[in-house]
Amino acid sequence: MTIIDSSSLILLAKLNMLDKLIKKSKQKLVIPAKVYEECTAKKESFDAKIIEKRVEEKLIVKRVVSNRGLCNKIVNDFNLGRGEAEAVTLCIETESGIITDDRKAINACRILKIKFTTVPKILVQFYKRKLLSKSEVNLMIKQLQEFGRYSDEIINQVKEELK
Repeated sequence: MTIIDSSSLILLAKLNMLDKLIKKSKQKLVIPAKVYEECTAKKESFDAKIIEKRVEEKLIVKRVVSNRGLCNKIVNDFNLGRGEAEAVTLCIETESGIITDDRKAINACRILKIKFTTVPKILVQFYKRKLLSKSEVNLMIKQLQEFGRYSDEIINQVKEELK
């Protein structure tokens, strides 16, 4: 299983990549309850609707964090939001990796030795596996610049990997 946090899940939905990831992934996507709550709060938005539908269809599994004490410690130790902290806690509880684009969550993963990837890295992987064309990836990179909070450095690294 692979855990995913709110920002990455919303980005994948906005990029129309969520269904491709679900279809091509060998592992089940799992979200903690707080991530589900954060992602579906704006009921009228396209991304909220698609995420809610994929959870209803059991293509994304919603799980409850069992170790609340650990979750609270992660919130305090790494200054994470509740959704990211629940996602990191689920990674520890299930010995799973995570998809996250949150800088603080990435730092927590590095310290806690949790495998992680990001949406830009997923785009590069899909391109290298010939699941996306170069023009599709370039369009998605432009959308990432619009929707995401990526530095020019990160965007330029992605572009370099596509050459």
